[in-house]
Amino acid sequence: MSETIKIGVSACVAGERVRWDRSHRRSAYLAETLSKYVELVPICPEIACGMGIPREQLRQADCAGDIRLIGYDSGEDFTEKMSEWADRVLPGLDEEEICGFVLRQRSPSCAKNKSKIYSTTGKPHKHGPGFFTRKLTEHAPLLPMVTSEELQNPLLRDNFIRRVFVLNRWRTLLGKGKRIGQLVDFHTRHKMLIRAHDLRGYRELGRLLGESTMQNVDEVFATYASLLFKSLALKTTARKNSDVLQHAMGFFKKDLDDGDKRELLAMITNYANGKLPLLMPVTLLNHYARKYHKPYLAQQYYLNPEPAELKLLYHA
Repeated sequence: MSETIKIGVSACVAGERVRWDRSHRRSAYLAETLSKYVELVPICPEIACGMGIPREQLRQADCAGDIRLIGYDSGEDFTEKMSEWADRVLPGLDEEEICGFVLRQRSPSCAKNKSKIYSTTGKPHKHGPGFFTRKLTEHAPLLPMVTSEELQNPLLRDNFIRRVFVLNRWRTLLGKGKRIGQLVDFHTRHKMLIRAHDLRGYRELGRLLGESTMQNVDEVFATYASLLFKSLALKTTARKNSDVLQHAMGFFKKDLDDGDKRELLAMITNYANGKLPLLMPVTLLNHYARKYHKPYLAQQYYLNPEPAELKLLYHA
């Protein structure tokens, strides 16, 4: 595994002038903050599969259920050209260990879910992923994806960052070989993080591990990954986080004096009411976990993120 986390990005969002009219859609957050902590891998599907600059605009068309990529003016069909290119390049993204992808919304090739898909029968257009994004999702269904616009939303941005780092750790785990004991350790270290996203999913993952055997290791790993990233795709909320923080506080009921308990509870309450950032109760709980020797809490990524993850979540 590479020590540097790599994230794919639509090249125009990275600031490259590769759009149909030689323009770009540079994301300031991407260029000025995210790029300090991860390696960006710019890709423009339209340029990469042989289309020039400038070029005619493209649109997606639903031809009896078959989504085609058509030139606006010429009517030329670019579907096969981009499909053949995508089939060649997607395995290479696996080799590069891409852990996430930042997309350009509304692009006919790179949109996450808001690209117009026109009908060939006169019906109103609908919306869906861009042509390349659809291929990317089919190839790598666990890959965290976000649009440059969504990166401006702190909640959506943090959700993406969390999933990127979890995927990187997941791939590190797979690189060591599939062993149930190591999977249990991985799950243990992520328990609080999973709970903050999806309590039901957290319980389902626990049941999966409880029922696992040495005879179904491949099935367990595949099912675990699917359930894990499905849970992490759900948004955290102040209420979910507060429940996790109070759960962690319960580990200190015999250690903290009444004053410390009131201070910690007040901090959690103030966070829940929007008066304090999540970092403050997380930092205090992490301090108590080490002071009072709570190894379960001290190893939680929720309380103790990796350095780059911490900076992106709380200091960017």
